[in-house]
Amino acid sequence: MNTWCIISDNILDRTFMGKKVALLGCKGTTLDMLSDFTRRTGVQISQVITLPSNLGRRNNVAFFRGNEIRQHCKETGTACYTVNSYSLNDNEDITFFQNAGIDLLLVIGWERLLPDLVLSSLGLFACGMHGSPYGLPKGRGRSPMNWSLIDGHELFLSSLFRYTPGTDDGNIIGSRMFEINEFDTIATLHLKNRICMTDLLVTYLPNILRGQHHETPQPPTLPTFFPKRTKDDGRIDWRQTTKQIYNLIRAVASPYPGARTSVNGREVIIWEAIPFSRAIFPGHYKEGQILDVSVAGECFVVSTGDGSLLIQRFEGISVKNLEPGMCLCSVDADEIMTEIRTRYEPKLSASQKEI
Repeated sequence: MNTWCIISDNILDRTFMGKKVALLGCKGTTLDMLSDFTRRTGVQISQVITLPSNLGRRNNVAFFRGNEIRQHCKETGTACYTVNSYSLNDNEDITFFQNAGIDLLLVIGWERLLPDLVLSSLGLFACGMHGSPYGLPKGRGRSPMNWSLIDGHELFLSSLFRYTPGTDDGNIIGSRMFEINEFDTIATLHLKNRICMTDLLVTYLPNILRGQHHETPQPPTLPTFFPKRTKDDGRIDWRQTTKQIYNLIRAVASPYPGARTSVNGREVIIWEAIPFSRAIFPGHYKEGQILDVSVAGECFVVSTGDGSLLIQRFEGISVKNLEPGMCLCSVDADEIMTEIRTRYEPKLSASQKEI
């Protein structure tokens, strides 16, 4: 179907106006965007570019859904190209873009910069989404939603912006803000962000294709950056406060690798937990000590630096093998943060580092 439908009681009487619109991405957000955008507009993306599963594994892509994206394209008759390189620097990939006749490239769920040769092949330009707790240019870089949960932020500003060869530095086309509440996990933030993304595209895409949209340069303030996160960054320091550990657990929950600890040499992945109680466990307990085990509820309580957490969903060990008094291994959160900071580019000043 190639016509705009009724959106928010406004009839958009344009088709894609002869413009070829493609979607580049390999994540669950990409898959949701494909179906959500079509539901909202009645328009199918004419070309999808995604990543094969072997490159998804090699690059440790969280929330990878390349196989499902290709299946969706097969079922809907949408052209789908699978790249040879995540960086898009492969000669075959460059040739594809140069010959594809793409006018507008929507970049949703792609954690790499776009090379000049790809950007220059487009009839219009590429645009994508980036957000942070502050709004661009603050909070550029990697994993901004994960960091927002870890740092306890309460708002997130997501922007549709024009791609350049730089890192999240293009002109802003439009923005939407959403709240981060105490019950959110990284999965619910992805959902909120995707809803905002679809809304922004539905709002601005018609004028982009007409050549009538407005772009705003990012404010001329010093940009700041979040660093990359890895699976090992999710290891728990039980000496931290209940809130700090709770924030970490929900920031690395599914579809990310989970928060990690160990007991008796066995790794335990924690997917879900909630702050529990300080008052009902009198006396002093070692941080990471198991305070209570419920076999019926398949959960257990762990001591933290200032209280306790109820671990509700986990894997790696049976609850039947846990006993009060056992201690979960702890790491040093400061050492982890020191290692994370080494991932920043050397050229960045201290004031440009969010972490």
